[in-house]
Amino acid sequence: MHESFRSLRPVWIAIAWVLAVAVASFVLVAAAAFGAANAGAPREHLWVLVAVIVGFLVGGFIAGNRANAAPLLHALAMLVLSIVVVLVVNLLGAPSGASDWYAVVAGSTLLLLLAQLAASIVGARAGVRWARR
Repeated sequence: MHESFRSLRPVWIAIAWVLAVAVASFVLVAAAAFGAANAGAPREHLWVLVAVIVGFLVGGFIAGNRANAAPLLHALAMLVLSIVVVLVVNLLGAPSGASDWYAVVAGSTLLLLLAQLAASIVGARAGVRWARR
């Protein structure tokens, strides 16, 4: 596959990112409804990781399928969008008016970002392959 910045579709990146966050949120709400991802639950962090992977697999698939080109660049752009959104929300203040920079654990954040990138790449490549068959 040929990767080119001219192949990037910013609209599909944004739509796929919003969809990925929505799916990840749905997975977390469903896990919490069954009591698996409640605060303080033994495997709470595992459910967050699963939600991110599932959400960004779906989001990556949508981005790759609709753009039908440059799956790696679309996945990287989704990762950059996630970082930008987190930075903007933390710099402008969370909706509650407080900033929680001190609560972010570097190792967990890096793991979630790598999981998001890997899931987005796999999803985008699958979406491109699906569109081309």
